[in-house]
Amino acid sequence: MTAAAFPAAPAAQGGTVRVAAAGVDHIGEELGIREDRARGWFTRLVAYYLKRYQAKKARSPAAACAAADVTATNGARASDLARAAIFKACVKSAVSGATAGAVSTGATLVTAETEGVGALVAVPIAAAAIGGEMLYRSLVHLDLTCDLADIFGVHFDAGNPDDLWRLYALVFNTQEPSEDGKDPGKKLVNEVTDIEGAEVGEKIGHKVLGESVARNIIPFVGIVSSAITNFVVTRRLGDTVRRYMRYQRAMLDSFQHASEACRANLDLLVEGMWFIFTADGKLTPEEVATLARFLDQLDPETRQRVEARFVEDELDWAERIEQIPEETRDHFMHALEVAAAVDKEVGLPERKILRRAAHHLNREFDSKHIQKMIEEFEHYGVLSKASKHRRWMPKVTAE
Repeated sequence: MTAAAFPAAPAAQGGTVRVAAAGVDHIGEELGIREDRARGWFTRLVAYYLKRYQAKKARSPAAACAAADVTATNGARASDLARAAIFKACVKSAVSGATAGAVSTGATLVTAETEGVGALVAVPIAAAAIGGEMLYRSLVHLDLTCDLADIFGVHFDAGNPDDLWRLYALVFNTQEPSEDGKDPGKKLVNEVTDIEGAEVGEKIGHKVLGESVARNIIPFVGIVSSAITNFVVTRRLGDTVRRYMRYQRAMLDSFQHASEACRANLDLLVEGMWFIFTADGKLTPEEVATLARFLDQLDPETRQRVEARFVEDELDWAERIEQIPEETRDHFMHALEVAAAVDKEVGLPERKILRRAAHHLNREFDSKHIQKMIEEFEHYGVLSKASKHRRWMPKVTAE
């Protein structure tokens, strides 16, 4: 890479900002991260990474099984491993940010001291540092996402990365929030379900590029601000992904022993999850992504009907779940309890929904079991075998 690839720098120090920004664009072109080609550099980076990730899993299936077994048989390690992975990624991200900020600061000082002449060398170096930091941080985030998926025994399919794009769309706030303050998230669920990965990747790539340039081109301040911001952003992404993986693992476990008949009532279950998730007033990113993933399993006509029934009152839904066959009601009720307990807090609105569901399913509502599941999610990150194989006695009607 040569200095000729960059525009000549002005002598004034104030012009360094504009030159550095332009330099990043050129460095991005040479690195193949142009925003207007192949739907953006981030989209292609994710596609490449997932293919490499899947190939690695295919080469070592034993390691993949071991990762799942850590959660399934030794759940005490799941939460600890997840938090350790997040902290490690945060440190890596912070160090890369501080390094890029230091290089950019040095480039600015060289440009100022040489009255602009040194910019011919300093600016390309600073641009390379900023571009490298942007790519490295993105890879750290992808590594963290897949590491957390492995810890909780969840798999990302390179051939169908919609789950990852939905999650990242929510983490990076690429979707516009509803302007209706009364909407707890119905519009967002609909948008995320029909999301286009390439479009999300393009938005994320543009956002990451802009943030990297803005944080690192300010002398001295960029060293600290870039390190702190990278740490906070990575921590936020890691916590959201960790919660999402916990949701996915919990729901997978709740269906592990479910029959096909229970799966035939998936539309009613998704409705129930909607009422439980929105009982506290607003959907979290992991709840939106979880609902979108289940909606994606429905045929288009059924999905449209289910989304139309995402309303505030669960009375109609509670009456319709009486059609669920007796032999699958335990599985259905267990899935609802898991959906309520997985965020480690079950308030009065959620308890009311669970009590109503239990009544219509002719089951006893057991608040102690709910509390036990919350404690397991809090301490272990997953449910114990006893909680996974939950069974109910029919409700005693004689009073």
